[in-house]
Amino acid sequence: MGARLYVIARSASLGRARTAHSAPMSLARRVFAARLLTIVGLLVTWEAYASAAPANALFVSSPRRVATALVGMIASGQLWPHVAATASEASLGLALACAVGIPLGIVMGRSAFVRLTIEPIVMAKYASPTVAFLPLIILWLGIGISSKIALVFLGTVVVLIINSEAAVAGVDRRLVEAARAFTASEWQVNTKVILPAALPVILAGLRLAIGRALIMVVVAEMYASTVGLGYLIFHGAAAFDSTLVFVGVIVLAGAGVASNAILRSIERRLAPWREANAE
Repeated sequence: MGARLYVIARSASLGRARTAHSAPMSLARRVFAARLLTIVGLLVTWEAYASAAPANALFVSSPRRVATALVGMIASGQLWPHVAATASEASLGLALACAVGIPLGIVMGRSAFVRLTIEPIVMAKYASPTVAFLPLIILWLGIGISSKIALVFLGTVVVLIINSEAAVAGVDRRLVEAARAFTASEWQVNTKVILPAALPVILAGLRLAIGRALIMVVVAEMYASTVGLGYLIFHGAAAFDSTLVFVGVIVLAGAGVASNAILRSIERRLAPWREANAE
């Protein structure tokens, strides 16, 4: 009976999702217009402030100067080595954190013994400032890519563990009991019930981890690197070039927004009932 109710509820949610997608896109248009007006308003305000304070041109850049510098660095190819270095370091560190953190969090959510054993260690790491480990990491691994990957891993793995554990622990127990009542194996329970129900929260944790990964890799590049967006920002600050600093910050912000949009798209495809429930 429980399984039938679950199927009926899931079908209804999917039906609402299809209806929402087939409805007029008035909400999407309003959101797009609001975002566009907000961005334009911020840029106009920034440009007006920069123009009204020419004496601070050394410290205050403007959207026009930042856009000119960004286009020039893209056209000359000067920006791409920095982007490639930061992207490779962040993606490798985050991939390693996903490979360790998500499975470990799932096991902790399914096993009270494992959770009670490992949770104090996880929370001790969570309460420790990750940046404080950077000098040791540099001493152990040098200033190459390994130290950046290690710092990104340490800065993101705990977020993935905690979110994955909470996602699995929050799955409705009635769904698990219904699956077992229909003689589902433990593998089927985990893959057909637990993981689909926990997927949205796990993806939310991954979205948080991406932001932390970008922060960690920038910090590492500021202290021990000769290439990367963090190094670019540090070099601009040391030279009192606020335009160069903003170029690095805008590229990082764009990477974060794009990554979040990709994960949102994946979530809508894999868990369409969640989008329907939010309507």
